[in-house]
Amino acid sequence: MTISADHTTFDTPHDPLEKARKYVLLLIDADEIRSQRIACVLTLAGMRAIVVTTIYQAFERFLQERFTPSLILLGQQEEQTKQLFGRFFQRLTQELQREVPIMPLTNIKISNGDLLAAYETLSRTTHRVSHSNGSFLKRIWEILPGAECSFSTEEHTVALEALPKIGLTPHVTRTKRSMASHFHHQLKAARQVIGYDQWDNLISDVGLAQFRKEEHWPPLTNQYCIPPEYTTCLNRAVLFSNPEQPARQAYKWAGRVDSDILQKVALIFLMQQAPKIIGQDWNMRTLLTAFMNEANTTRGEKLTEWKRLDNGSFVFVFYSNMFAYGFMGASGPSCYVWQASFDKMLELGKIQNHWQVREIECSCQTHTGHCVFLFTPNTAS
Repeated sequence: MTISADHTTFDTPHDPLEKARKYVLLLIDADEIRSQRIACVLTLAGMRAIVVTTIYQAFERFLQERFTPSLILLGQQEEQTKQLFGRFFQRLTQELQREVPIMPLTNIKISNGDLLAAYETLSRTTHRVSHSNGSFLKRIWEILPGAECSFSTEEHTVALEALPKIGLTPHVTRTKRSMASHFHHQLKAARQVIGYDQWDNLISDVGLAQFRKEEHWPPLTNQYCIPPEYTTCLNRAVLFSNPEQPARQAYKWAGRVDSDILQKVALIFLMQQAPKIIGQDWNMRTLLTAFMNEANTTRGEKLTEWKRLDNGSFVFVFYSNMFAYGFMGASGPSCYVWQASFDKMLELGKIQNHWQVREIECSCQTHTGHCVFLFTPNTAS
C-alpha cells in the first residue's frame, strides 16, 4: 500500500504562533489552582495567556513586555475597584485606541487542564474534547469569535483509515501518564533554552507554575506519573520564548530533550550493524525499532509503531502523541520536536543522505490525538 505525502501542508511554511500572537489573554487571578488550569486550556486552544495574581503584576508585565491583550480574565471582582486597575485600564485604552473587554471568572470552575484528551469510555481510537472546558472556551469565543476552532475530529485521516489497512490499529493512551525522569529532563532542557530570565513567567503562562523551582520537579525515577498535556504545554513555553524563531527554539529543545534516547538508539544500531554490513532497508528497520522501543518505554505502553510500505517507504505513528496532546487548531503540522529527533536519528545512524522524513499528518490539525511521519528513500543517493 502507498501512503502519499503529496497533499500534506508540511512544505507550506506556517507560523506556529499565529493565533497566539493575535489572541493574548491577560489572566488576573489570585486563585492559582484555577488560573493554572485555565492557562493550560487557553494554551492548548492555541492562544497566549499572560498569568498574574494581582493588578500590580499585570501593570508591571505590561510595561516590561508591551503585550496587547484581547481580553482580560478577572478572577476577583474587587480588583476592578482599585485605583491602580483604573490607571492600568486607562493606559491600555489610550495605547490600543479601544477598550479591552473584561470577562469575570465568578462561578467559573475548572476541574483540570484537559482539552482534547483520551477518554476510553467515549472512544478507544480517537481523542475527545472535554465537555466542561469546551464550554468555558465557548464563553471566550463569544467575545473573541475569531479565536474559535472546531471541536470536531477529522474522520478521513491516514491514522484512522489508511494505517488500519496495513495492520496499525489506532488506539488511545490508557494510563495518560509518562515517565517522571523523562519530564525532568524535558524541564531541564526547556529552562536552558528558554533562559532563567523568562522561565518563571513563561512556565506559569502555560499552566505549569508548580515547576518554577527545580526542587518541585518530578524525581529522576521510572515512575509513570506525568500527564501528557504537560509536555505539550512545555513545548508551547519553548516556542513563546523566542517568538521570532519559534521552530528553531523547538529544534534546540529537541536536541537536548531526546539526546539520551537518540544516543541509545545509535548505540543499539551500531552494535547490531557491527557483525555484518546491512542494506539501507534493514538500517532503517533497526533504527525505527530501537526508537520505537525507547519511546514506548517513556510512555509505559505501546503508543508508537512503524510499518514498511510496498514502495520501500516507512510510516511511523505516534498514538496519543505527547508533543501534540490536547492541542487544537494548528494551521500546519506542528511536531517540530519529533521532526528534529528523526533528523538527528538519521544523522547518528549515518544514513541522512539516504532518507527523507516528514510529518504527513498532525493531531494539532486533525484532533485525532495521533501524528504520522513518513520516511522515503532518497532516490538520488
